Amino acid sequence: MNPRMSMNIMLVLSVCYGAAIAILAFLDTGGLATFAVVGAIVLGVLWTARGFLTRSGRAG
Repeated sequence: MNPRMSMNIMLVLSVCYGAAIAILAFLDTGGLATFAVVGAIVLGVLWTARGFLTRSGRAG
């Protein structure tokens, strides 16, 4: 998978996550905090992994 495609996938995932948080907040859902924390951790790990993989691909 090329780096540009992985960037697009990560951006789409981030936008979908933001939209899901907005919808849950609007509906005043009880599990909002848990969903927000878990989703933020998962997206953070994915962005970090993408950064490391992209950087190592350029160096080698």
